[in-house]
Amino acid sequence: MANWSELTIELLGMIYDKLSIFDCIRSKAICKQWNSVYKLEHHRPPKPQAPWLMLPGDNNSTAKFFSIVEKKIYNIPCPEPMIRTRIYIGSCHGWLTTVDGLCNMYLLKPLTGAQIPLPCVTTLPFVKTVHDSQGQIVRFIVGQERNKLSLWSMHALFFGKAVLSAAPDADNDFTIMMIYGLWKNLAFARAGNKAWTSISSPYCYTDIIHHNAKFYTINYQRIVEAWELDELAIRHSIINSDLPSHIFLGCICTYYLVESLNNNLMLVYKFQNEWSPIDNPKNIMCMVFSLDELTLKWTRVKSFHEQTLFLGKNQSMCLSTIDFPELKQNCIYYTDDILELCGSYKYTKRHIGIFYLEDEMIGPIDHLGHHLNWPPSLWLTPSLS
Repeated sequence: MANWSELTIELLGMIYDKLSIFDCIRSKAICKQWNSVYKLEHHRPPKPQAPWLMLPGDNNSTAKFFSIVEKKIYNIPCPEPMIRTRIYIGSCHGWLTTVDGLCNMYLLKPLTGAQIPLPCVTTLPFVKTVHDSQGQIVRFIVGQERNKLSLWSMHALFFGKAVLSAAPDADNDFTIMMIYGLWKNLAFARAGNKAWTSISSPYCYTDIIHHNAKFYTINYQRIVEAWELDELAIRHSIINSDLPSHIFLGCICTYYLVESLNNNLMLVYKFQNEWSPIDNPKNIMCMVFSLDELTLKWTRVKSFHEQTLFLGKNQSMCLSTIDFPELKQNCIYYTDDILELCGSYKYTKRHIGIFYLEDEMIGPIDHLGHHLNWPPSLWLTPSLS
């Protein structure tokens, strides 16, 4: 009988290159030889993966993920640090932006435990801590109005969304931009910075994306802006402000920016009804627009054809259903990313599902089931590199 532990390094490398990330994680436990081969620097990363849905874990030692492709939930041993008590306010390039119980911020790769500390929130304007007699943080004083926020309120109300310019895996050269505060301001930090740099603006922001070497933002006035953040200056330009206004009574409206597969900038309006039953197929309504970068005009998109979108606290993604045939085409996979509502209704069913663009109706994600709402779920592109 063949001894699997005696396979050559070259052959094991060829096997790993054909495996999904879930299979890579399983195979590393077979024996020391298989584990050591995976760690070799010349080993290529696994093939591109469909996004996973990161769910609230059942305990501090595992992370819970749902695979759309396999239609299964996996509890994967999670390296230190424990992340079950953290909230996630961003996901891109396989990294999470997380906030712990004391509002310390970290970049975290959940499958490897790699972690990078981010600047302290008290380096942002008008953010102070209040301590008890033992020196423990008990609340924050936020804003020029000096609002008093508990630790839970900071999690639910203060942190918006964070996006990276690049993966910090190789040369640790990246910039992170964040929406923060009660008024949804902007701030950024570069790799190694000890403090956040706040951006002065009169607007309240709802989404960020990194696209064509720039950060793009959308605010609640439906103004799209581009930002170049170099070492010397912050260069800023308004892309276009002629987006139509649409109102659905009783709905919360959120705007998302997405990069299409042909490198165009798209904008999604998502209307979320908080008053009707959660399984109402009309509970979520989405409208999609595409920017013509020559005329700087937005046009309504009626069909993605063989594409699908992923929206939430993650950097919004557009994927090909030819490359990932397990995904439903002409659809939007969404999560509930309104933190104050997820935190207030931890045990009730929330908005996670699929919006069908052609029918303008929603449906469940097959085999997902019901899970806790806190910390809120988000899409993650898995990576072990």
